[in-house]
Amino acid sequence: MNEYDGELPTRNLVFNTDLDRLLDLDRDDLGVPEQPGLWHRLRADRRPVAQRGLLCPICRDARPDQPEWMYLSFRRGRRIASHHNPHRRAHTAAQDEQREAYQERYARAAESDGHAVEIGAGTADGRRPAVLVTGADGRRFGFEPQLSYVSAQSVRRRNRLAREDGITAVWHTVDPNAPLIDQVHWVRTDNLPARAIREDRDLLLRGGVRTLRLLKCDRVSPRPCQLRGGARCGRWHPTWAVLVPRIDDFVRRVAGGVYVPVTQRTRNGGPLRFWAPEADRRRFLANGGVLADRTDRPVIPRQRGADHPRVPEQRRAPHRPPHRLLLPGDPYDPVGEPLTSDRVIPPVRREICSAGRIPCGAPGARLYPGGWYCDAHRPGAPG
Repeated sequence: MNEYDGELPTRNLVFNTDLDRLLDLDRDDLGVPEQPGLWHRLRADRRPVAQRGLLCPICRDARPDQPEWMYLSFRRGRRIASHHNPHRRAHTAAQDEQREAYQERYARAAESDGHAVEIGAGTADGRRPAVLVTGADGRRFGFEPQLSYVSAQSVRRRNRLAREDGITAVWHTVDPNAPLIDQVHWVRTDNLPARAIREDRDLLLRGGVRTLRLLKCDRVSPRPCQLRGGARCGRWHPTWAVLVPRIDDFVRRVAGGVYVPVTQRTRNGGPLRFWAPEADRRRFLANGGVLADRTDRPVIPRQRGADHPRVPEQRRAPHRPPHRLLLPGDPYDPVGEPLTSDRVIPPVRREICSAGRIPCGAPGARLYPGGWYCDAHRPGAPG
C-alpha cells in the first residue's frame, strides 16, 4: 500500500424507480422498513432487466439521459447489484473521488483565468457535462472525465449531442487503450488517486495534445517527401509532434481559445484527433497541410422527415393510369396489355410431334431440348 490507497465503499446502493428512492442492500430491510419482504419480491421478479426499475445511482446522477439498468444477485452471503451492461464495471468510492477531484481541478484552473464555471450544469433536456466552462467569446466547453469503460459508439453519440447543445466536449481518460481515443477530441493523464489529483502538483497530459514542427525536406531528413514520395523537394513540410502540458494550463488555454480541436486523416484513412494551438493550425494550413475538421461548421439537428432519398431512374415503376373502379353496367376497358393471345399452345404428348401453328401430330417423334419433334420438324432440319 502507498500513501494514496483508499478504503473500499461500505454501502451497496441501487435506485428503485417504482419507489423513487435509493435501496441500501447492506441493510436487512433495504432501508425501506415500510416494505417488508422487498428483497425477496425484487429477487423473484423475472421480467426483462430494463422493466424491473433498478438503476445505477452513480450513472443516473452523472448521465441522466443514459440509464444503466441493474439486476440483483446473492453471492457468498452478500447482496449485490450488478450492471446489466457487460461493459459497465462496478463503481468504487475511489473512482468517484477521482471524478470529483478532476472536476475541482478543472474548475479551479478555469476560474483562475477569469472564466465562468458550472459543475454538473444541466441542459434543457437533462443532458449535462461534468464541468461546463464558458470561455472566450462566450464559447462553452464541457470537460468530461471518463474514468470507466465507454464504447466508441456511445461516446460519439454523446459528443454529437454536446455539439447540438452548443458545447465543445473535452474528453479526458486515464486508459491508454480507451475506445474513445481518436473517436473524439481527447486528452490522457496517468491514473492517479484523488488525493494526488487535488494536490497542487504537476499533472501532465500524456496524450491528446500536439504542436507543429516544420521539417526541411532534404537529404538528411528521416521522413519521405510528402509531395514526391522518395525524392526530396527542399521545402519545409509541417508535421505534428506530441506536446506534454500541465492539465491546468491546458484547461485555461482551451477556455481562452488558444487550443482548438484538430482532425487529420492518417495514411490509412482513419481519423487522428487531438488539441493543438490555433496558431499552429493556421501555420499547418499555410504550409500545405490538409485537415478534416468539421468543428467549425454549424451543426443542424437532423429533423424527422426532412430527408428525401433520390430514387434511381432505372428503379422507378413504369407509369400506369390511375385505377378506376368499375361500376355495374360499365363496359370493360382493360388497362395495359391484354392477357389473352390468339396463339395456340399445343399439348405435349410423348413421341408425338408438336411442331407448327397447328400441331403436326406425327407419331414416332424424338425428344429434343424444345420438345417432341418428328424428322421434318426437328431443330436444324432444312426448309
